[in-house]
Amino acid sequence: MDQLELRTKIGLVVVSASTISELRYNRAAPPGVGFFTSRMMLAPGESIEALIEMEGNAGRAVGELASAKVDAVAYCCTVSGALRGMEADREFCRDLESEWGTPITSTMLAVAEALQHLGMKKIVVTTPYPDSHHVSERAYLKEAGIEALTMRGMGLETAEDFAAVPPQEIFDFSMDAWREYADQADGLFISCMNFDGMAAAQALEEETGKPVVTSHTATLWRVLSQAGETEPLAGYGRLLAEPRADLRKNAAGVA
Repeated sequence: MDQLELRTKIGLVVVSASTISELRYNRAAPPGVGFFTSRMMLAPGESIEALIEMEGNAGRAVGELASAKVDAVAYCCTVSGALRGMEADREFCRDLESEWGTPITSTMLAVAEALQHLGMKKIVVTTPYPDSHHVSERAYLKEAGIEALTMRGMGLETAEDFAAVPPQEIFDFSMDAWREYADQADGLFISCMNFDGMAAAQALEEETGKPVVTSHTATLWRVLSQAGETEPLAGYGRLLAEPRADLRKNAAGVA
């Protein structure tokens, strides 16, 4: 009889309408790493107010994953972390870690850590969002010592619309935003956990010659480290292609 063998279990807390993270991560995962998901209901309309209300499900969602004895948890929502601000976001993760005894990263903490790790102080940011979603994200990046030279959004309104954008369109949109700032920027960040920028990251790095970080690559990079998974992953940009530190004994937060 076949036996399912898993070395590491990663928990993902995702927004209810999200459809990209599980598919992309299972495709990219190292052998022996499995992903387990808990969802948080986001009300129709997906407004900033709805995102804040959604956060009331955080403890329940993390608790479900902790009961499955996952090795680490990724809280997969870029905008909700940005709304908290960096220090409150770090405290949010620490509080959940203390409650459930499981290492946790949010997407925005992972992004800040990844950008700092790669020395990206001035960046071009592309997103599927309307401009209203950019204000808090720009402020969060500033707290982390990172300047968004531009934040270019597609103006889309729903998770379904975010997920429907193909990687080639993300590539073209990001390159268009990049060209104006290519001489100033240290790299490119593609924001949103329901937007498949991870699939375009390697090609964008090859075209720009600079690091490309996405919400997905940063979150995966950090949560794998928290679970003690240090082997490189090729094909998604230099962040994942490098060996990672083993963070199993470290607390959540930006170094």
